[in-house]
Amino acid sequence: MTVLEKKACPFCPGSPETIGKTAPYWLPNAFPMLVPDAPSEVPFSEKHRTMPAKGYCEVVVESFDHRADLCDLTEEELKKAMLLYRDRYLELSRQEFVKAVLIFRNLGKTIGVSIEHPHSQIYAVPYVPPILLEEAEQSKHGCPVCSAYQDKERIIFEDELIVLYMPFAPRWPYEVHVTTKRHVTSLSDATEDELVHLGIAIGRIVGCYHHLFNVKMPYVLAFHQAPAANSDIKIHLHVELYPALRAPDKLKHWGGAELGFGAYTYDFAPEDKAEELKAICNKLDKLPISSKDIPEPQAVRWSLEFSRAEGVNSAAPWFSSSMLSAFG
Repeated sequence: MTVLEKKACPFCPGSPETIGKTAPYWLPNAFPMLVPDAPSEVPFSEKHRTMPAKGYCEVVVESFDHRADLCDLTEEELKKAMLLYRDRYLELSRQEFVKAVLIFRNLGKTIGVSIEHPHSQIYAVPYVPPILLEEAEQSKHGCPVCSAYQDKERIIFEDELIVLYMPFAPRWPYEVHVTTKRHVTSLSDATEDELVHLGIAIGRIVGCYHHLFNVKMPYVLAFHQAPAANSDIKIHLHVELYPALRAPDKLKHWGGAELGFGAYTYDFAPEDKAEELKAICNKLDKLPISSKDIPEPQAVRWSLEFSRAEGVNSAAPWFSSSMLSAFG
């Protein structure tokens, strides 16, 4: 249990934050890094560009169940969650100063979550993050997403509307992307059927992650799409998932080449890892996929014990939502 949950989980039934709400629901982040009424005066710097910390930070709680990840939800519950993501994307896009709406999810103690109750987050920011700009620039020369899943050996599963695959050059051992087969640029551009199938695919792969090593898989999930509904910048809608484990008791860490130079190394053949995930997903093809009783990975327990022994904050992230732009 984290510090914020020692008294009571704010997302569980009975807390003040849940009064009058039905899941899924959204609420303002209680500890936002951006606020809509941020002071317009910012410290002046001749060397650096600065801007007010103006924006919105929201939390999306998909279930009142304190242990339910996305894979534990029914198809109908996932549909409602996807429609809520879409609606918040549209609403926040209407704010004049908002240039990008970022939808993401951090799960697991290793990721550094401050509240263990599974939830997603939405940041509406006054600039377009560099990774989205880079993807948009690449798209000018042909859609990289449309071409990415043409190599069938890396496809984990697909249906008539969506495809889930491992990228050609993943940065994480079991990194996967899921996208619509039709070239749509945002949640608001997708049909309801496409959103439903996208949500089901996300739920299934999250369940497969947890059953891969039979330990709870820490991960980050990020929606890549047009930065805002009214943006001229266009990107093929896709969701990227970055799981943190490379083995049941081993975390994947970025070293000097990756962090220092952006030169990402990969120790496996992505086709082999895709086959591992495909074998599990073929067995776990119906939602919900239970993850509630799956234990935390040994690597997490070791890191927490080490942190306590060294007097380090056990909730300190090895990467955090504030570093989201580094993980596009």
